[in-house]
Amino acid sequence: MRIAQVSTLASPVRPDNSHSVEQIVWLLTEQLVRMGHDVTVFACAGSQTSGQLVETLPGPYARDGSPGNWQTCETINLCHAIQRSGEFDVLHSHAYLWGLPLERFSKSPMVHTLHIQPFEDEAILRRTNPRACVTAISRFQWRAMPDLAARTPVIHHAVDPAQFTFRARPDDYVCFLGRMIPEKGVLAAIEVAKKARMRLLLAGPENEYLRRHVLPLVDGRSVQYIGNVTAAARDRLLGGARALLYPISQPEPFGLVLAEAMMCGTPVAAMALGAATEIIDEGITGYCADSLDGLADCLLLAAALDRHGVRLRAEERFHPMRMAQQYLQVYQRAIESFATGRDAGDVAVASHDQPQPQGAEP
Repeated sequence: MRIAQVSTLASPVRPDNSHSVEQIVWLLTEQLVRMGHDVTVFACAGSQTSGQLVETLPGPYARDGSPGNWQTCETINLCHAIQRSGEFDVLHSHAYLWGLPLERFSKSPMVHTLHIQPFEDEAILRRTNPRACVTAISRFQWRAMPDLAARTPVIHHAVDPAQFTFRARPDDYVCFLGRMIPEKGVLAAIEVAKKARMRLLLAGPENEYLRRHVLPLVDGRSVQYIGNVTAAARDRLLGGARALLYPISQPEPFGLVLAEAMMCGTPVAAMALGAATEIIDEGITGYCADSLDGLADCLLLAAALDRHGVRLRAEERFHPMRMAQQYLQVYQRAIESFATGRDAGDVAVASHDQPQPQGAEP
């Protein structure tokens, strides 16, 4: 199958960055290429792929000569892909559903994946383009819009097992890994770790919120800030932790760091918000709490879980083969619908739990 992956442009598409969308595009492309498909990635310069790369801008948003307006960058990238749409069997756009109104100009079918929580604008886009094929990254993502959720196939993200080292014996700390903003719950992580009497390592990009609100609580002993971590440092942090703390205060449509921790064998303790209860297998890969008071108890319970069982379940549920196979089902349905003029919006995909180790005809 000839597949175009239309990435977002917050960063280059490569495995060693912390931008989840571009990381997922990289991983999906690598798996599809391994399965024998011809994949072309539309992205900014500096991207890496085993497929073909079309560099549509010299860098990410507002860098290296790219426009400062990020919406303009995404539109340019989408237009390049649609201009060449006749070269592909299917185009898979990851660009915020902005490809929906442009789909009428495409010479090939399109599949659209939204990687953030949808709001009214996204709902309007879908309702004004009812035949479009849109996928979800969790059941939670479109739950607030039942008419749209009912016709949206769910394909969970995956993580690369080769990038996350299993650690049977962790070090003596728990960790928080994420952006330093109130919604991610970094202050709650400090409170919960202290209540559980566990040493906490904080990791994430430095910003004003960190300097003003977080660093005054860092004592270098029970609470330590280690800066931003990517690639090997991210692997070491997650794998060495007794558990990952995920004390978000706002629901999120996935939470890739949960699957990354699990792939290291590290269990997670999370607030029962958004897709967390969907991603975490209670009592196997972690625990969810309804309140911060309960999260400390969940943290202690999670730290005692069997790490071999955590890794095994992560491989079963979040392997890139499973993700690629499910997207291939959607691509095939979109191709058939495009050829016959039928609605491509209602696509069923196989269970998310078990990857099937089989190849595919190119």
